[in-house]
Amino acid sequence: MPVLFAVIPVYDEPSTLAQCVANVFVVQLPPQWTLKVIVVDDASAAATATVARELTKLYPDENSRFQLITHAANLGKGAALRTGFSAALQQASHDDAVITQDGDLEYDPNDYPAMLEALTKEPLSAVFGNRWGRAHGGGAWRIFHTGVNRLLTLFSNQITGLDISDMETGYKLFRVPLLQKILPLLTEDRFGIEPQITAALARVGASLREVPIQYAPRDRQGGKKIGPLDGLRALWVIARERGRQSTKHEPFNTTENLNHIQERQPMPPRGEHSVPPLVSNNDKNSTRKLFLQASGFVLGLALVAWCVWGATKDPEGWKNLRQASGASLIGLLLCSLGSIIVSGLTFWIAARPVQPLRVQDQQWINALASMLNYAPIRIGMFVRAAYAMKVDHFSAVELVAWFASLAFTFVIALVAITAGTLAWMQFGAWTFFPILILIAALGGFSARWCATRAMVQRRAQGLERLITNPAALWGSILLHIVDLFFATGRVFLAIHILGIQLNLAQTLLVSMASFAASLNPLGRLGFREAAVAFTAAALSIGGVADMENKFQTLAVIESAGEALVAIPIGMLALHPIWKRFRLSKQARARAIAANPNG
Repeated sequence: MPVLFAVIPVYDEPSTLAQCVANVFVVQLPPQWTLKVIVVDDASAAATATVARELTKLYPDENSRFQLITHAANLGKGAALRTGFSAALQQASHDDAVITQDGDLEYDPNDYPAMLEALTKEPLSAVFGNRWGRAHGGGAWRIFHTGVNRLLTLFSNQITGLDISDMETGYKLFRVPLLQKILPLLTEDRFGIEPQITAALARVGASLREVPIQYAPRDRQGGKKIGPLDGLRALWVIARERGRQSTKHEPFNTTENLNHIQERQPMPPRGEHSVPPLVSNNDKNSTRKLFLQASGFVLGLALVAWCVWGATKDPEGWKNLRQASGASLIGLLLCSLGSIIVSGLTFWIAARPVQPLRVQDQQWINALASMLNYAPIRIGMFVRAAYAMKVDHFSAVELVAWFASLAFTFVIALVAITAGTLAWMQFGAWTFFPILILIAALGGFSARWCATRAMVQRRAQGLERLITNPAALWGSILLHIVDLFFATGRVFLAIHILGIQLNLAQTLLVSMASFAASLNPLGRLGFREAAVAFTAAALSIGGVADMENKFQTLAVIESAGEALVAIPIGMLALHPIWKRFRLSKQARARAIAANPNG
């Protein structure tokens, strides 16, 4: 008879462990299955360790139904799972299966039978429990927790090529041959093990199904251990797994199993997926880009640290900030809010020729992307692209053309303002707007002329309308200019608060330099701040050679004025984005059910 091994990693759960194990043992498994529980105590405090020892007496192992393994030091959930997996594989046969079970009471083991029912006899078969269909309780914490998990799952799906609903689920069920195949790929010690398991499944071409499960989430006060740093770690693990060179895995000994995997239909049943390894020989450029952006993020953090370090040596600047008027501080934040809103409108109007998007949806996803711009490897762009393809149904070609049109019109706006500012400084303020309008018009008309050429239209296959459409073209350029003016307003107010002697034309150049720096391939964080500090110093009387800490303070305050708006609004955007994503997925499922051959 096949055995189901339930691996339970535990750390400081004295009030729930015994009940959790009892719940597992009373589950009525399908008749052909038997059960064994492996508890891995990850160096818990005395109370949990005592409970674990009592369980060995309550479930004596003469029939090998219960096993307790204890770590000498706390290593993390991932390490505990790997220990439990190794112990299970030492005892398991080819027909057995392994399921992960948290040591709290958030998950209901009565879902085991449904998951086993969904587990096929294929060696590379896995089943995930989907928490979001039946979850209850949790209040505001659950809304936040759900939103974050949805975001991580969305990003994971874009990297792995899967289309699952709950990557972070605590219920993961594997056939033993599959676990043998992925265990060498698992290295994460903490909660990063969840996205790493999912990536490993995708890499080896596993078939993956999902089953709705019961879920009663607890909050931090109730003992929840995962925190914001673990969420950031999960993002890093997802990105890192995409960039790893694929390992040559030995196929199964039976040629029949290998052929069965390779010959699977390209459109598997709903909820089941089979994808190629994450990285192929054709992905070397992507790997280089990922490494470049990861290196850029580290360098960006160093630049931010340099700005903060310099700002700490500017007591006069912080004194000026404390004495600043409420109107100046509120204006600083309102400029950031205005920039985010206008940016969302720009994405909306630029897409109108190919997709009639809803304004409010673009505002929410733009707010989230603005927050994620502070993360590594341009995660904001990845999430925006994933949302456009999954929810707004952009094709890959439409998405690239949309982003390209936005980038082009942004460069036109940036060059137009910079040229107008240089004319202002050389010939007077009256030349600013004529030169700005002239350069913007030349850029727009030139782009439109190029897009109407027969050679371009043959290649663009109708997507040239992103440029030839007057509302999209001129609306994008105008909104980009307004966006840059809002950003300049934020820089101007920061300069005013600190009492730095720069005029409005110089302020415009500082702002344009910061945006130009953000276009570099290494990312946004740190480079904009450094550009603000260096450009402001270069335009001052002493120049860069006589650079003072006040310019680093300027960079910190300007960036903080943006972050204090972008991050809270980005967090608020998680719920409506998750809600829209869920509705879109339900609509897609209804369409498939109504037209299964479609």
